[in-house]
Order: sequence, then C-alpha cells, then structure tokens
Amino acid sequence: MSAIDEIKQRLDIVDVVSDYVTLRKSGRSFKALCPFHTEKTPSFFVFPERQSWRCFGSCATGGDIFSFVMKKEGIDFGQALRLLAERAGVTLVSKQQGKAEEEQWERLYQANDAAAHYYHHLLLNTKTAEKARSHLEGRGVAQETMASFQLGFSPNSWDALCNYLIDKGYGEDQLLAAGLIVEKEGGGRRDLFRNRLMFPIRNAQGAVVGFGGRTLDGTMPKYLNSPQTAIFDKSGILYGIDRAQGAIREQGLAIIVEGYMDVIAAHQQGITNVVASMGTSLTEKQMMLIKKLTRNLTLALDADAAGEEATLRGLEIARRAFSERLTSVPDWLGGTSRLKANLRIILLPQGMDPDEVIRESPETWRQLVVEAVPLMDYFFKAVTSKFDISREEDKAFAAEQLLPLISEIEDAVERELYLKRLAGLIGVSEKTLAARAAELRPTKRERARRAVSLSPAQPFRHPLEEYCLCLLLQHPELRERGEQLLPEYFESTENRELFLAWHDSLGMEMLRQSLDVNLHHHLDSLINRALPPASESEFEAAFVDCLRRLEEQRLRRLKALEEVLIAEAESEGDRNVITEPVETLLQKALKPSTQLKDVFEKGRREQEGAQQ
Repeated sequence: MSAIDEIKQRLDIVDVVSDYVTLRKSGRSFKALCPFHTEKTPSFFVFPERQSWRCFGSCATGGDIFSFVMKKEGIDFGQALRLLAERAGVTLVSKQQGKAEEEQWERLYQANDAAAHYYHHLLLNTKTAEKARSHLEGRGVAQETMASFQLGFSPNSWDALCNYLIDKGYGEDQLLAAGLIVEKEGGGRRDLFRNRLMFPIRNAQGAVVGFGGRTLDGTMPKYLNSPQTAIFDKSGILYGIDRAQGAIREQGLAIIVEGYMDVIAAHQQGITNVVASMGTSLTEKQMMLIKKLTRNLTLALDADAAGEEATLRGLEIARRAFSERLTSVPDWLGGTSRLKANLRIILLPQGMDPDEVIRESPETWRQLVVEAVPLMDYFFKAVTSKFDISREEDKAFAAEQLLPLISEIEDAVERELYLKRLAGLIGVSEKTLAARAAELRPTKRERARRAVSLSPAQPFRHPLEEYCLCLLLQHPELRERGEQLLPEYFESTENRELFLAWHDSLGMEMLRQSLDVNLHHHLDSLINRALPPASESEFEAAFVDCLRRLEEQRLRRLKALEEVLIAEAESEGDRNVITEPVETLLQKALKPSTQLKDVFEKGRREQEGAQQ
C-alpha cells in the first residue's frame, strides 16, 4: 500500500474538514458555509461515503481530502501530503531518499552491464573459453547470435570478475548488491559464477538485471541464476522479453518455453515471439508481462513432464493469473470488460525440447505451434491418461479433477460443450454434471476476491481516470489528443497531479523529476499496468471514447450529488437541509442532465460517422 493510500485509509475527510469549518449533519452528508467564498446559505457539502467534498455555490468545485487541504492552506500537493501524513502517522519517502535509491539502482544496472561486457569478451577472445565456444557451436549457435545475445564465459576463478569491476570503480558492496559476488562461508567474498556459459538476463527495457550460468564441468547445479536483488526478480522476468515483445505484439501471440537455449534457437531461425520462464513454474508477474502484449499465449511443455502434478498445478496457476488479470479494463459504460484469454499447449515429441525440434526442423516447430491444443483439452488429455476410465472409481477421480476447472469457464456455451464431453467420457448424465458444476462455480464475490489475491497491483480505484492516464503514459503518440483533457475530469488528487505533471513535461524523465517522490509508485503502477492489445488507431479511438466518458462521468457525479441534496431538501421540507428553494436545485440538477444528453448525442454522431 502506498503512503497516499495509507493516509486515505487512516483519515476521515469529515474529521479533517471539521478542523477548518463547522459541519452540521444533513442526511447522509454534512454541510457548512463554504470556507472558500463568502455566503449566507450553506452550499459546501462533505460526503463521507465517497470521502469527497463539493461547493455547490460560486466555487463550483470539489475533490478529496488532499485537494481540500491544498485549497484551504494555499499549499501544493507535496506540502499537503506531508501535513496529512504527519497527522495520520504515516512515514513518507523524502526526495533525497528517492533520489539516492534511484542512483543506487542505476549503479546496479551499470555493474551488471559491465559484467556482461566482461564475460562476452572472454567468450569470444580467450583460450580458456574454448570449451564454452565449442558447446555453443555444437548446439548450432552462430557467431552473430552469440554477439546478438551477448553470451559470455565466466572464468574458473574466485575473484576475476570482482577484481575487474573494482578496477572499474565499483565497490564490493555494490557488486554484492548486484548479485555478482557472494559472501564466503569462512569470510571474505568470491565471484558467484565460475567456469560457466553466461546468459545475460534483460528486462523489457533491455537493461541487464541478472545472469544465468550453465555449468561446463558438471558442477551442480547445472544452471545457476543471479540471486534476488533490487533490480532482479526471477519470478517477474521472462528471458528474451526485450527482443520478443515487438514480434509478440505484431503477431498477437506469445510462446513461452523453458530454457535459454530454446529462446536462442528460435530467434536464430527467425521465430522471434518466443520467451523463456527460465526453468520455473509460470508466475502471475510473468503473465503480466505477456498480457500487456497479447491475450494469446502458447506454452511448450516437455513431454516427460506433461502429466506431472507440479506441471498441472503450474498450468492452473497460469490459467487463473492470465485470465483474471485480463478482466480489469474499464469499459465505456463504467464497468469492466472481460477479455477472453486464449491459452494453448504445444505437445513436444517424446524426449525432445524446443531447442532440438527447432534445430532439426524449424517447419516442424511451426506446425507444432499451429497444432497446439486449448488448455482445457490438455487438461482432459493429462487427467484421462492418469486414470483407467473403464473403472467406476477412476471415472469419479477424473470428474473430481476436471469439474472444478470446467465450472470456472466464463463462457456458458464453452462450459456446456466441455460438460457434454466429460459426460460422454465417464458415462454420467450431462444434467448431473451441470448441477455439480453450478455448485462448484465461484460466486462473483469469490472471483473478485481471487482476482485481488492474485494481483500485487492496486485495483482501479478510479477506473476511467487511471485507464486514461495509462493510455497517455504508455502511448506518447496520444499527446496531442491528451491536450483536450481538463484537470477537473480527475476526481482523485493523485491522478490530477499526475496529469498536470504530464501536461507540463516533455518526456518520462522530466515527468518523474517533477512529481513528488511519493507519487512515483502510482506513476510506475500506471506505466506497467497491462492494457488490452490494440493497434495505434485503436488506442486513439479508445482515448477519444475515454475523453467523452470522463466528461460524462463528471456530469453524472455532479447530478448524483445534487439529487442527494434535492432528496434531503424534499424530505425535510427544505428548512433544515438547505434554505434555497427546491425548484432552484432542480434547475441546477437539470443542467448536468442536459449536458449528459449532449454528450451521448455527440458520441452517437461520432460512432455513426466512424461506421460510414
């Protein structure tokens, strides 16, 4: 949870505003004379349920707890944040701390990059790396590919890399933090990688964040990876993602294999939409990387591991993560749209891995991709191969394994087809299986809770606002369109502050520097949040729709608040709630209604024009 979220959770807007004005209960809201202009009739209202405030008088403005303090104290967001943090007992990150952390991370990137150059030079130019070169040549890796992937060799030495990087100006503590050296049991430090073929691991931006090392002398483990560091999280990286993301987006398909050599072999043959999980079960973080690019994912599984329980559990985790994370995109009616995830499985020939298949016949590999089976079909194949379906007991076991998976299929037609298939397989009536599936099917609340538990990211608190900012931050070509946005479209102060900083900045670096450091977490979450794959023109059309929806949302918000006041005025005879005649309030509420009608009419005309 960010500091801003924690402050909002700890402080009640009613308590904060009460320090500045005398609030009086008025139905479900509170009212007062507006502190921002002179008046005799209360037009300032605080709404506890929304944790918001609004002046319906000459100010005609409103916001949240931060915007109130900013306006009342005449201070900027950073100052209001510090004032409220002190009141809430929340510790903030200082600008100096944030800058120091970013500088430290940059130094770790530089150390890893220097190590990659060092290892690569040794591979290409030293006699001690002859065995590593022979290994690569024996696997069909061309010199150009070695250079392209910056493959390397770590010498059989305790301190060769450490000494090299210290001579370059790096300190031992920095190398330890980068995961390049480790503490020795008897004291002192040593190089982590010794006598290994080295694979630099890069993030989506192309920066070296860690390494994988393959043994050349039988030393265990066969593959050794960099430890977890401030810049390297193996569960959140896919090998080759920096090179593959363009092809994945263009082809609308991502293929995930297991190992480094699988990726290298594929890319060398021009099959560039391939990435690797680096020998681990797929994680939700890795799914987030993919779903930013496509909703079509194909997994290449080792035939020997195809039916193993661990493999099936990993696939189920991947299915849930990929599917659930594809639902949190706001639609243009204010809800969320479900984006169908298409997961398929490549069934590899017995005893072969992708590297071997591709080297032997790239065309065979391409055909295997075409013939990849839907994930649910794979589950049927894997489960039924474990049981003797002719036995009643095994029929029950098969149903027990498959029904929970079928019950979670969102599409009713698809769900019914698999129920029919299972019924035919085990000789049980479809009606009986459908009833059992209905019992197993998660409720909306359970699905929502699962989606939250799967996701480390904050959910959309202001869906349309944050979706709009995601579009602007992730697609610079929308800048001209973004100039049409107005600050008042953003009810959330942090979203408004981010938009204003974006508006006044000429690039991401300038934007980050201009923002309060405590907004960096929010900025990063929006930059990294996955959007449904689309073309440039589709993103532009989505933004135009988003712009119209934000205006509509603002007017709806005003109309809803005014309707609350009207209801309270009518219920209390317009004496204790507000002295202004109900007719006047009705006229004020009518204005947003008329504007809403105009917004809908404008949207209808634009859609009709686009269809012609």
